[in-house]
Amino acid sequence: MSTPLQGQTEDSIDVILPARTELASTVRLLAASFGADVGFSVDEIDDLRLALNEVFTSSADRDEVERVAVTFVPGDGRIDVRMSTMPQVDIELDTLAATILASVVDDVTNDAGVITFSKSVDRSGS
Repeated sequence: MSTPLQGQTEDSIDVILPARTELASTVRLLAASFGADVGFSVDEIDDLRLALNEVFTSSADRDEVERVAVTFVPGDGRIDVRMSTMPQVDIELDTLAATILASVVDDVTNDAGVITFSKSVDRSGS
C-alpha cells in the first residue's frame, strides 16, 4: 500500500472505491464537503472537484484496475490528496487532463502510480 502523505494525521480520510467512472461523483462530493470545511471559496471547491474528477476517471478507466484509493488530508486552509490504483499501476493522464490538473491545483506529482496534489485557499485576495 502507499506511504502516508506528508503531514498525514488522524484527520486523514481514506476512501477505496470500485474502479468505475460513474463513482467519480462520490469523490467530487467528498471534495466539496472537505473544501467547505477548510474554508475554500466556491471557485476553489470547483477546482478541487475538477482535479479529482480528472484523476479519478483517468485511473478508473483502465481494464487492469480494480479499485481506486483516495486519501484526503484536510488542514488549515489546505487539502492534500493522494490517489492510487489497486493493483498499483501508473496513472497516465492524457494531455488535456494533465493540463487541467496543473492549472487548478498546487504541487502535482505523478510518481510510481501515485498522483499527489494539494489545493490551498487563495489568501492573496484575487
